[in-house]
Amino acid sequence: MFKRIFRAIFASTTLVLLVSVALSVLSLSIDFDNTEVGTLTSQADLAAAGVNAGGVKYLKELKGENYRVTWIAKDGKVLFDNEENPKKMGNHSHRKEVAEAMKKGKGESERFSTTLSTVTHYYAERLKDGSVIRVAMTRNTMLLALLHLISPLLIILLGATAISWLLGKKISKTIVEPLNSLDLDHPLESSNYEEIKPLLTRLDSQNKQISDQMEQLHHREKEFKTVTDAMQEGLILIDLDDKILLSNPAVMTLLDLDDNSKLPEDVKKIVNKNNRTEHAEGIIKRHGRSIQVSASPITSRKVLKGTSILVVDVTEEYHEAQIRREFTANVSHELKTPLQSIMGSAELLENHLVKEEDKDKFYQKIHASSSQLLTLIDDIIRLSHLDEMQQVEERRIDLKGPTQEAIDALQSSFERHNVTLVAKLESVYVTANFRLLYEIAYNLIDNAIRYNKPGGHVKVTVGERDGHAVLEVADNGIGVPAEAQQRIFERFYRVDKSHSRKTGGTGLGLSIVKHATEQCHGTIKLFSELGKGSVFTATFPITRQ
Repeated sequence: MFKRIFRAIFASTTLVLLVSVALSVLSLSIDFDNTEVGTLTSQADLAAAGVNAGGVKYLKELKGENYRVTWIAKDGKVLFDNEENPKKMGNHSHRKEVAEAMKKGKGESERFSTTLSTVTHYYAERLKDGSVIRVAMTRNTMLLALLHLISPLLIILLGATAISWLLGKKISKTIVEPLNSLDLDHPLESSNYEEIKPLLTRLDSQNKQISDQMEQLHHREKEFKTVTDAMQEGLILIDLDDKILLSNPAVMTLLDLDDNSKLPEDVKKIVNKNNRTEHAEGIIKRHGRSIQVSASPITSRKVLKGTSILVVDVTEEYHEAQIRREFTANVSHELKTPLQSIMGSAELLENHLVKEEDKDKFYQKIHASSSQLLTLIDDIIRLSHLDEMQQVEERRIDLKGPTQEAIDALQSSFERHNVTLVAKLESVYVTANFRLLYEIAYNLIDNAIRYNKPGGHVKVTVGERDGHAVLEVADNGIGVPAEAQQRIFERFYRVDKSHSRKTGGTGLGLSIVKHATEQCHGTIKLFSELGKGSVFTATFPITRQ
């Protein structure tokens, strides 16, 4: 802005200066011409009066004058000239100023010399006797006069230009300085120029509008941060160079990042799976947890600007899905085994391929497999009900009661497996469902019998411990390896599958125990040593009278 104002002031000042000089020269030239013409007229009048009074004698006395004086007879013959020999001069009757003077009494004309760059002005006046007296003055042309004056004019112009430059710079600085010192945050406080007040008013209005918008933006940013900080899911926004623009605390925990971390390589692979132009998903592992990563493109006017990444801990869902898949496969396998036995035996009997004396064995095999199949189906249905967490009737129950019933139901199993029972049952009351407590006790005791050694023992204890009701089943059987203890409550999980087949277990007993215990508001724990036996402890809240 300073340069534009300076150039405008300097150019206008210089132009005014040049025009002023030109007009001054022109005005002086015109004034000079008028003065010269007046002087010529006066000289002509004097010469005419002198000739009328003294004749040629008067003219001869004028040789020192700066004017050329010529006396011309009526016939145009030159009688006298103070600069030339009259005899060498031709007839002047046809000269414009002479002819005009003879006719009208007075005449004048100008003749230019291009070679000398001069102009001669003639003025003629008729005398009483009809002759003409002519006075002439020669001067330089305007161009030659300017050439003679060019040096001083240039000096004047250069000086004036320098002064214009300095004045233009000072004036420009004076004009621009208040503009440069404007407080754009508070424009109305600057009132140096009334002309820019509408602009300052508009700036003030826009400042208020921007301030309101910034305040709304900060408010929305706080709301967004509050929401993202409260999210259990992780959120990351990255640009096209994988620079993290935004991340919430959850993603730092889930991906084990810090403030200066870059996008992990395993996450980057998922983001780049579809060249970032389409949604992409994948599972990564962190400290034994399953983390789902979902990447979606961020576009503006159909141009890719970055990627939003949602990070969710799906360990439980992933584990449950895996368990469901394994459960489906295990159910199919467990149902198929007794069915194949039944179908094989029935087919042999149907085709009369079994000897008469062996038929009873096949009938017994069909009955045993059918019983095993029915037990398996019952356990699956029971476990399904427990999964659905169906509401069951609860009442105040002495934990000793369902435990005693389970012992009574398994009495024959103790004798068949040659296992000794040691029972220590005390009354302790809980609020639960009798059927569920019976299933817990039955399955724990049945499991202790099946995985025991011949001649072993099972100790069943019911009572109060540390303010809780406790059902504890201990055996001195084969025990559970340390690596299998975390999975022992999974469906169809068996430590020794061959042993399980021999004992006839379904692989669902301990899974039923876990779900039933949870539904009765309790917990189940296992302590076991391989080859020394196992201790299962179910703990429930006590219900006082």
